[in-house]
Amino acid sequence: MNTEALFFIILAFWIFVLQSKIKHLEKLVYGLTSHKDKEQTKVSTVVATEPMSSVEEVEKPVMHETVEVQDVVEEVSKVETFKQEHREPRVTQPVAEPSVVTTWLTNYFTGGNLLVRIGGVVLFFGLAFLVKYAAEHSIISMEMRLWAIALVAIGLMVIGWRLRDREGAYGQVLQGLGVAMLYLVIYGASKFYGLLALESAFALMLLVVIIGSLLAVIEDALPLALFASAGGFLVPILTSSGDGSHVMLFSYYVFLNLGIFIVAWYRSWRVLNVLGFVFTFVIATVWGVLRYHSEMFESTEPFLLIFFAMYLVISILFTIKHPYEPKNLVDGTLVFGLPVVAFPLQVSLVHAFEYGEAISAVVLGVLYAGLYTLLKNKERTGLLAQSFLALSVVFFTIAVPYIFDADVSAALWSLESAAIIWVSLKQNKVIARYFGIFLLLLSVVVYPESVSYRGITLVEYLGFLIVITSTMIAAWLLDTHREMLHRFTHYFIYLFLLLSLMLWFMATPSQLEYFGNDSYLFSLIAAVLICIAVVQVIKWKLLAVNLQGFLPLGAFLFYASKNVSFYLNAVHPFMEYGLLVFVGLIGVQYLLLYLYDKLWNYAKALHVLTLWFMVSVFTFEVHFHMALAQVGQSMMLISWGIVALLFSIAILVFPKYLGKYRQSYQNIGLVGLFVFLALWELRAFKVPSDFRGIGYFPLLNPIDFMQLSVLGTMIYWVRKQSETWAKSSILQMYSVITVLGWVLLTVIFARYVHASQGIAYISNVLWQSSYFQTGISILWSVVAIVAMVFSKVYKQRTLWLGGFGLLILVVLKLFFVELANSGTIERIISFIVVGTLLLIIGYFVPMPPSKKS
Repeated sequence: MNTEALFFIILAFWIFVLQSKIKHLEKLVYGLTSHKDKEQTKVSTVVATEPMSSVEEVEKPVMHETVEVQDVVEEVSKVETFKQEHREPRVTQPVAEPSVVTTWLTNYFTGGNLLVRIGGVVLFFGLAFLVKYAAEHSIISMEMRLWAIALVAIGLMVIGWRLRDREGAYGQVLQGLGVAMLYLVIYGASKFYGLLALESAFALMLLVVIIGSLLAVIEDALPLALFASAGGFLVPILTSSGDGSHVMLFSYYVFLNLGIFIVAWYRSWRVLNVLGFVFTFVIATVWGVLRYHSEMFESTEPFLLIFFAMYLVISILFTIKHPYEPKNLVDGTLVFGLPVVAFPLQVSLVHAFEYGEAISAVVLGVLYAGLYTLLKNKERTGLLAQSFLALSVVFFTIAVPYIFDADVSAALWSLESAAIIWVSLKQNKVIARYFGIFLLLLSVVVYPESVSYRGITLVEYLGFLIVITSTMIAAWLLDTHREMLHRFTHYFIYLFLLLSLMLWFMATPSQLEYFGNDSYLFSLIAAVLICIAVVQVIKWKLLAVNLQGFLPLGAFLFYASKNVSFYLNAVHPFMEYGLLVFVGLIGVQYLLLYLYDKLWNYAKALHVLTLWFMVSVFTFEVHFHMALAQVGQSMMLISWGIVALLFSIAILVFPKYLGKYRQSYQNIGLVGLFVFLALWELRAFKVPSDFRGIGYFPLLNPIDFMQLSVLGTMIYWVRKQSETWAKSSILQMYSVITVLGWVLLTVIFARYVHASQGIAYISNVLWQSSYFQTGISILWSVVAIVAMVFSKVYKQRTLWLGGFGLLILVVLKLFFVELANSGTIERIISFIVVGTLLLIIGYFVPMPPSKKS
């Protein structure tokens, strides 16, 4: 992974953020100023008019006293209303501290003596270009040039000291310009002309550093310190000729940073700290990209360690000595930015050494752990100690993959971004929070790209776990501080949860390839078990609620892994590790239902969905074994319905084991099963009884018994619902079951005709059979008579009308079908038997009276 490119992307983003914040602060200050002026104007107007109105009221006649009192009350209420409307709004949350770097840059060119500040900058650049030009064109002697610039610098410092109390920081700017010019002279004399030995140059630079630092501290002059430091850092850049020693460059920067360190000991000037940090590490990074090679390690590593140590101590000094509120304020830019920038540089330096990255990570982990131990018990450094503890965990975690020679740079960014989000929420830093979110999203994209083209090894999988953990931590932090977030930021919580799931399924199945197609299901089960443990430890409600999607996702993955299609071919769900996976899915699902029963909004629906999932899986498995045994068509069809029938019977017979969700199982759950069984019943009407080696006995064969059992179970279910259902619904269900029963009796007779007479089990062929026509006429008549007899017993007029309608159907069939072949003995028997039955039923079972009668 190209860490340098990633660094520049982040740097560009940070600059953009700072620029946006400057504009926001300008609008905020302008708004507050205009609001304050308006308020003062309105208040003064009200105060000025109150005495006049009171004098006028005294001069009014006594007879208007009541009116006067009312007017006074109205005036007082108006004033109180005015005060309420113009009262300063209460700040419910701490306002994020503005970026001191951008604020100072804005104030520098907009406040104070603008001309002297611009003039100082222009003069410094002109002198720097003069030194470079004089080095290339010998106009006057080298010594004279440098002495002239040095005298000018000293003169500016003297004049600035005498004018140090002048408004606009005039004297401080002049002193800062003089210090920067002295840096320029010493650096030019040593690098370009060789007039100063390296030891002498260092001594003089140290003297200038001490002078500049003392002046800044004594005068409490931030502009002086900034101008001197910025000018000192710009000297090598403005006078660079493309060659020269990096030792000279970094040694020079050590002295500059030493001055910043001295100032930081006495003054909490965060902008100065950040300025030195940015200049030092940006230039060091650019030099490392362009010039560094492994032979320079011994002359480069000490400078990186010195710079790191300096700014680590400066970040601690800021928290200990700053005068701001809250007292435990942490400079997140230095605390987290320092390892973020320095560690990639360290990795680029030690990558040629075996375990160099791992040793570096371990050393940093130990360092930050030691700082946590030293600072954790102090009130002012409590938050800083927690930050160091987080960084310690980060580097100890990173050390493990580096030991196995893995590129986990993006994993480092993800952990750092989670830490940034944490500190930003603690300090209510909005910009830092969005920066951490951006950095985390960047690492989520970059890390998988760095490993996807060559597969995922165990070490790379550890990197995935780091990124996944970071996204989960970020989601948890944002969720637990939801009241501080803008509504738009809430979406990042769910985005991070989704990204965690995607990364888990991107990486984990590759480590479970032994389980073949079931690796995704094992990954899902493992993920949910981990989430359950997390919820139990940190009580994360949002994560528990989102676990409701476990069964739908698990069912989808289960069916996908078993190649289940809409054609419903023979599928073996329990092949390989299918049974183990199925047991795991159901076990974990009921564990979730038990743990989060009161928390889940869709607990009832998930109970029902779990039932249907189990029935479907067992159905596919039974069907597979029937197909494997090569049984007849009727047995294959039975395999599709037997599981749903058995589950339906169990739910109706053993309701006490269903707990408080009994109604959900017996209503919604059984509705789904009975709809499926009704469709199965219709499909079974088309299937003959074709059991091998077994003769057909009506009602006493598997297919007939199965269909009768389905109808009997439906009747039992409707009867149990009689107390909760409306009578009209119960009547409709009985009507449907009655029609299915009538059709089933006809089908059973058709199967008997097919088996005994050898007539093909085809509707057209059976309809042409006189034997079949006579039989169903008699059968339908008997059914109608039975229905009408029961109507008299139970006094159900509707049942009688149903039987009568069936008799009318029989009569119509006699005249339109049998009459065409009235010469056959079967047709004659039909007419005689049906006619006789009609006479008998008309005598014994007349139409029952209606309720009105």
